Amino acid sequence: MVRQQKTSLDIQKKVYHTDKFYQPAQTKKLAIFGTAYEVIYNHLSYEHKISQAYIELATGVFWIDKSDLVPIIKKLKSLGYETLSEMSAIDMLAIHNRFEMFYQLHSHWENNADKRRIRLKCFLSPNETIDSVSELFRCALWSEREAYDMFGIIFENHPHLNRILMPQDWVGHPLLKSYPLKGDESASWYEVDKIFGKEYRNIIGPEQRDSARIDEKDTFNFARIGYEQEKGTPISANSNYLENPQPSQSDSPKSDKALFVKNLHPKNPKLLKERR
Repeated sequence: MVRQQKTSLDIQKKVYHTDKFYQPAQTKKLAIFGTAYEVIYNHLSYEHKISQAYIELATGVFWIDKSDLVPIIKKLKSLGYETLSEMSAIDMLAIHNRFEMFYQLHSHWENNADKRRIRLKCFLSPNETIDSVSELFRCALWSEREAYDMFGIIFENHPHLNRILMPQDWVGHPLLKSYPLKGDESASWYEVDKIFGKEYRNIIGPEQRDSARIDEKDTFNFARIGYEQEKGTPISANSNYLENPQPSQSDSPKSDKALFVKNLHPKNPKLLKERR
C-alpha cells in the first residue's frame, strides 16, 4: 500500500491537531454515600473537615486540609488501614500554583474487605511545609526524602531529610515540570566538574548519553567483545583483531551511517515463537 503523499509547501501554516482544546476523558467519580466507604467518611468528618469525598477506581478518595494529615492518618490506622503503599506529589504549580499531595493506604482487615483502599489528598503551596508521617509509617522515611529530592517539598519533623537519589550538592529538583528536560549546564557537566574541574570541559568534551550509540573503533569508551584490548590503544595495534576479524555491524551492507545500534546482523536470524 502506497502512503498518500501530502504537499509540504504550507505545512507551517496548518494546525497539526484536529482539536487543539481536546481534553482526555477522566476516570469516573462515584458518590460515596450509600457505599461501604460512607462509614469511613463518618469517622473522619466527625472531627475533621472533608472538602471532597468520592470513589474513584474502587478507592475511597478524601480531600483534607494539610494540617489534619497526621491526626487523620492516625484515625485511619486505628480503623485497620495499616499499610502506606504509596505517597508522593504532583506538580500543579503552573496551573494552580500548588502541589497536590497524595497518600495511598491499604487495609488487610476482614471487616474492611469491601473498602480496602483509601487515598488522602491535600494541596500544598510552593513555600509551605507539611508534617512528616514517618513516625506512623516507616516506609515514609524514604518516600518523603524522594519527594524532597524530586520536588523540593519540606517535611517537618523528618529525622533525616536529605536527598536520596541525586547528589547532595545537586542544583534543582528533577521532577518539577519547570526543570529542563536535558538538565541545565550544571547537570550536564556535573561529573566532569566534580572529578576533574571545569578547566577539563574542553579536553574531555560533553558526555554521550545515548545508549544506542557505539563505535567499535573507540577503545577508550567501548570494550570489543572477543578481543582483549588495552583501553585507549588503537585497534590497529591488536594483531588478534587484524588476523581473525569477527562479523560486526560494520560488515552489514548498511555500514555508511551514524554510529548507532539500529540494525541487527542479517545472517542467521532467529525468531522466538513466544514473541510472535
